[in-house]
Amino acid sequence: MKKSIYKLLTLGVLMLTISVSAYAQSFEGIIEFKKASVLDTTNYIYYVKGDNVRIDEIGAKSHKVEGTFLINLEAKTMKSLNHERKLYMNQNTPSAPLIKGTFTVKKGTGVKNLQGYKCTEYVVTNTEEGTVITYYLADGKFAFFEKLLNLLNRKEKPSIYFLQIKDVKNMFPMLSEQTDMTGKKTGSLEVTKITNKSVDASMFEIPKGYKPFEK
Repeated sequence: MKKSIYKLLTLGVLMLTISVSAYAQSFEGIIEFKKASVLDTTNYIYYVKGDNVRIDEIGAKSHKVEGTFLINLEAKTMKSLNHERKLYMNQNTPSAPLIKGTFTVKKGTGVKNLQGYKCTEYVVTNTEEGTVITYYLADGKFAFFEKLLNLLNRKEKPSIYFLQIKDVKNMFPMLSEQTDMTGKKTGSLEVTKITNKSVDASMFEIPKGYKPFEK
């Protein structure tokens, strides 16, 4: 009887250790990045804690947070916040983007050290869309990102093309550069700062005083 109890306790400790270890390996912190096109540049901030992700969009002129998404990856829920009007609204998962043409994915030979991470080059090409996107991916503990893109179902090419790369479960693009087939640059995404730190759980809650949006 004592041996059975000892075995159960040992197994329980082992499972807890594995669980804690896996959680410890997941990224928690803040990722700041900018998205540039031929027309403008927009800045975003990700706050990540477990299955919770907050996305803030920073106004180009105001330099303030103008819109926010609160996302729970496990529950697959999304809420948007309108800070000017102090409103919040539940968001449904958009329909999957329409994919045209055939993608070719190639792991390149390029390596960059970006924001303290060793990043490997991947090139995704779609000749029908006339687009090539080169990514520099950090690997290791960014499991939230693939889940986030699959939930958001963004129509932007950097998101769609990224999901064509196999085995991206723990990867995050520190840099991506989009060009046409002639090599002319048409857009980019670049992490400008990444901070590993504990994020307060209140960052993922609807602020006090905000009311539900009613049509």
